[in-house]
Amino acid sequence: MNEILNKFQICKNETDLYKKAVKIVDFMRNIYSGEDIRFVSAYLFGNSKTIDKNTKLRKLFNEFSSVRRPGIVYIRTDTETLLNGINVSELTKTLHLCAFFEPDIKTIDNEKCDIVISENLSFFMNAEPKNAIFLYSKGFHLIDTVADFIKKLDYKNLMHFGDVDCEGFAIFQNFKKSHPSIEFYPDVKTAEFVAEKYRNFLPENNQGCNNIPYALSNKITELIHDNVSIEQEFIHALIHKNILRKPEWMK
Repeated sequence: MNEILNKFQICKNETDLYKKAVKIVDFMRNIYSGEDIRFVSAYLFGNSKTIDKNTKLRKLFNEFSSVRRPGIVYIRTDTETLLNGINVSELTKTLHLCAFFEPDIKTIDNEKCDIVISENLSFFMNAEPKNAIFLYSKGFHLIDTVADFIKKLDYKNLMHFGDVDCEGFAIFQNFKKSHPSIEFYPDVKTAEFVAEKYRNFLPENNQGCNNIPYALSNKITELIHDNVSIEQEFIHALIHKNILRKPEWMK
């Protein structure tokens, strides 16, 4: 047991993480019969996202998993981006989006531009990139796939556009581990404006943020711990209404 946990740098002094890891290893060795990560997480912890939220636990699960989630890259762009010689910009115009199995992408040639990771599908499908590449992370599901794909791209700025809540920040923190320069949108000023002006319209944040380390902004962390939750879709709607300034990477 300790050998496999040491491999993923899971130590006994991280009490909560260690206990979860032991449960995962015990399940995978003795009960597992091909169930997906969300089922196992719900079975063990009563929450389908517990394993997905933590990089170490996610990698531990995948170490034993016989059923690998397909590493799909969902991409939309208006820039000259060639994957295996295929013009993604033209496919975006024709088919609205493109999807590739990440392991099958052998060659990449892209124009240097901004990259925006979208946590949710609504923004990814409905917003138009402007000198940018939009990627869809499907919440926690495609973090590793998207992070690996970005390493192969040439870009100016890297942005994660997500929900201002515990899970949105947990996703951002996962990307930040492999891409330290990544920025979070909405920024502090925008989040504070929305929280102050629309507080009565915002849903309660009941996800339980205790013990989640945030290295983004104390101000935004305070908003979240004050039970403020700002959905990505609401930010997008305010942009559409011209209440918020449109980001440079969005038409």
